[in-house]
Amino acid sequence: MARQPSEAALRAQKDAKQKKLLIILIVPFIALLAWQGPKTFKALQGGSPPPPTSATPATPTTSVPPATPLLPSSGSDQGGVLPDSDPQPDRLEGQLLSFSRFSGRDPFAPVAPSSSGQSAAGATIEVNGTSEDVRVNDSFPASDPTFKLVSVTETAAVIGLVSGSFSNGDDTITINVGETLILAADDGTRYAIKIVSVAS
Repeated sequence: MARQPSEAALRAQKDAKQKKLLIILIVPFIALLAWQGPKTFKALQGGSPPPPTSATPATPTTSVPPATPLLPSSGSDQGGVLPDSDPQPDRLEGQLLSFSRFSGRDPFAPVAPSSSGQSAAGATIEVNGTSEDVRVNDSFPASDPTFKLVSVTETAAVIGLVSGSFSNGDDTITINVGETLILAADDGTRYAIKIVSVAS
């Protein structure tokens, strides 16, 4: 009957196998270290600055943008007027246009007398979903008279403000029949104005 190897013999065999495996693995590890070692060292140290491309040392230069003249030269005098670099874009249909209005009415402005018994040309105007018939030179809406009907044509109505001005600098705005224009006051109040129909 074969004798079982002792525990010391088994441990010696295991140690010998581990030493052989270590010797076998250390060869590729050394090769890998020789190949990747300099890159790893440079990455850990932050790398070295790239070598200069020319024989003479490079001197740092700072570029200063050329100064632009503020006034036009005498050869191309434009009368001292700067061009409008931020023109107001054209308003599209349904685009929001803001306006400002005074807090109170001008007490010195004459009040136009109402023409009793005469039916002046006007339009049916819808403001925030409520429509009303408005005559030329009358203000609307009845609940908050902010706008006035300036004139009407067969296809459009021209409106203005009772007091104040539009943000684009115009005194009036033309709204076509069927078109809805959204206006916002400087206090945040919004008005959706639609010209339902016009009467000439």
